[in-house]
Amino acid sequence: MIIRLCNIQFARLRRQKIVYLFFVVMAVIIISNALGCAGSLEDNGTANFAAGYYAGGKFPTMCMQSYIDIVGTLFLSFVSSVLICGERASGMLRQPLLNGVSKKQLFIAKTVSIFTVALICFLFVVIVSIVTGFFLWGSHIFDHAQEYLLQMLLLAFPQATMVLFFVLLSLYMSNISSMMCASLIILLVNNLFSQFFGSYISYIDFMYYLYAFSGYNGMELTGKMIVLGIAVNVITGIILVYGISRRTNSMIM
Repeated sequence: MIIRLCNIQFARLRRQKIVYLFFVVMAVIIISNALGCAGSLEDNGTANFAAGYYAGGKFPTMCMQSYIDIVGTLFLSFVSSVLICGERASGMLRQPLLNGVSKKQLFIAKTVSIFTVALICFLFVVIVSIVTGFFLWGSHIFDHAQEYLLQMLLLAFPQATMVLFFVLLSLYMSNISSMMCASLIILLVNNLFSQFFGSYISYIDFMYYLYAFSGYNGMELTGKMIVLGIAVNVITGIILVYGISRRTNSMIM
């Protein structure tokens, strides 16, 4: 039953064409970043220092940072709003319930679908960045493979927590526009706090680790940070699952 419901969610996303649009936009961003990094090697100006730092083996890290910063995160918010807010506003959520599907089964399927989309999009960014980097720098793209593969693994935790957060947030939003506005405000405020108050919010804020685990702005990845980040995300994830369960049981479709 869950698999059948997931297929229905994927079919609705395919009709929206938003996943294909994301692939195009993200591919353009990756290629643009690659050309900028390649051009920086021919220019010793200080303005191109950051691009030069990511040229070669660290290029996949740069692309992961571009993904988690705004574009990828807002895209997941939009997917959540389409599958939950949009269908709730249009009354589409009532149809599966009339066919004998419980609210729990329906929202499990929607959450799994969003998780799957998040995984596909993240793998797309990593694979395209490696392929693009290989064309420009050859085997040097693998010089720091151990580092960015570790980052990929660690980023799975805050991204999974982010999906649960968006699912819970969408259960309280009445339409797609309100969901997107709320998500953008939260991301911008969190980005600000992560940059200036990271030492304080790292103990409570799972979003902080989107930046910390990807080495954003030169953040150093330490053993303490890894343990603390995983713990914060696991605890937050459990709280979010509980919140989603309570909300779905109390809400009226």
